[in-house]
Amino acid sequence: MIGTCQDVTEQKMEENKFRGLLESAPDAMVITDEASKIQMINKQAEKMFGYKIEELYNKSVDLLLPKRFLTGCEAKVDKLLGDLVGTESSGGEEDLAAMNKEGKEFPVQITLSPLETEDGVLVSAAIRDITAQKLAKAELLRKNQLLTFAEKITMMGNWQWDLITNEVKWSANLYKIFGLDKDTELAYDTYFSSVYEDDKELVSKHVEQAIADKDFLDLTHRISLPDGSLKTIQLLAEVATDANGEVIEMTGTCQDVTAQKMAENKFRGLLESAPDAMVITNEDSLIQIINKQAELLFGYKIDEIYNKPIDLLLPIRSLEDHEFQRKSFLNKPKTTELSEGRDMFAINKNGREFPIQMSLSPPLKTEEGMLISAVIRDVTDQKTAQNKIIRAKNDLEILAQKLIKNNNQLADFAHITSHNLRAPVSNLNSLLGLYNASVSEDDKAFLFEKFEKVINHLTVTLNTLVDAVKIKNNTPKEFEKLKFNDVLNKTKEILTGQIMKNEAIITSDFSEISKIKYDRIYLEVFFLT
Repeated sequence: MIGTCQDVTEQKMEENKFRGLLESAPDAMVITDEASKIQMINKQAEKMFGYKIEELYNKSVDLLLPKRFLTGCEAKVDKLLGDLVGTESSGGEEDLAAMNKEGKEFPVQITLSPLETEDGVLVSAAIRDITAQKLAKAELLRKNQLLTFAEKITMMGNWQWDLITNEVKWSANLYKIFGLDKDTELAYDTYFSSVYEDDKELVSKHVEQAIADKDFLDLTHRISLPDGSLKTIQLLAEVATDANGEVIEMTGTCQDVTAQKMAENKFRGLLESAPDAMVITNEDSLIQIINKQAELLFGYKIDEIYNKPIDLLLPIRSLEDHEFQRKSFLNKPKTTELSEGRDMFAINKNGREFPIQMSLSPPLKTEEGMLISAVIRDVTDQKTAQNKIIRAKNDLEILAQKLIKNNNQLADFAHITSHNLRAPVSNLNSLLGLYNASVSEDDKAFLFEKFEKVINHLTVTLNTLVDAVKIKNNTPKEFEKLKFNDVLNKTKEILTGQIMKNEAIITSDFSEISKIKYDRIYLEVFFLT
């Protein structure tokens, strides 16, 4: 036998080294020759495509690509080889699709690199399955589309402001809010120049304070659009600082709240036009809004009692009962007069208690939660008037009883007293009932005026009767000229409560005889009867 023996240790070592590098690659590696015939693949490639090297060796790389990509792939390889003129290996990246042994396509990213060897040029293809990236990219695109849609329907946009470079970025919808073209060059002045003139000082101080405090609080102000119209916007932002604690960036949102502000102003206008104190609480009875009438009544500003329990406005002894009433109201929410049938009191900032009427309106559902409106009226004057009327009524009843019981010398006046005192006292009771049932302040004022007229008439009658009881039975009665119409009007005023209660209609005709000379007390008895 005649032959040769060659020491290929170094070559084998290099081959093993190359194979080691190939297998350690995170991507699938496919090595082809200049004719695009597969010479080598790593384990990652076997796993990705489902082939063993024996199945692919010296086969065209086209086997791993869908037909629609074949022309483009050949052109890419030809260009790579054509550019290789004694330079280091170079390559490019391209997104396309690959196909595994089962014929399933999947998106890939391929990087081609040329390798010069003694046997010629080899082309190394690093292939990465980018299915997950594609799905993530599609999901990100979908979320961006949803965000853009959400910004449109909520009239909101987002922004970034680099305080170092003064570079500003806006979302597409923010341009629409400000009425600017998308190609408008942005800077901080772009925003500030749109700020309504009367609000510029407010905005400047707010931004300066945010930089100083490294905290951007909510800011609501007006902007002027190029067409001259006004909008109200609300800004929310986060402040970013560097390692030295210096502010370097602000990122936030901007929402067009013009419609909400108009609705809020309308609601505030209605609230301020209310004649009574209005206190708006949430479902936990924490105060959210009060009107000017409430400020005057209780002596607090809204800043002093915002988010404080409404118990602050009630005496301690009333709290347990109020809590019970509140729970009952929330179980069956409807317009409720809390002070109906009982005395209710409030307490102001100075600790002074005063009687009130309080009613609750059905809860209003808002984006912030449920709100409950409490209407509070100071009834100090009404209580004083009511007590005055009750005292007058009691005094009249006592006097009537004394006159009837103790003055036997004028027995014939018993009948007169029965009509001139008891009937009007009964009338006072009717008026008092109407007064207590009345809700309107105008109605109460009207009834109180009637009370005073009846009381005045009865005072005159009492004085007359008191004088009469001092007179002896044989004393001649004094007659005076009286007009029937005057006596009738006085009688109607004395019986106002019963007339109103029974809706009586009284007619008269004194055209033939309008006057008479007679005893006033007896004539009034006739009319009362």
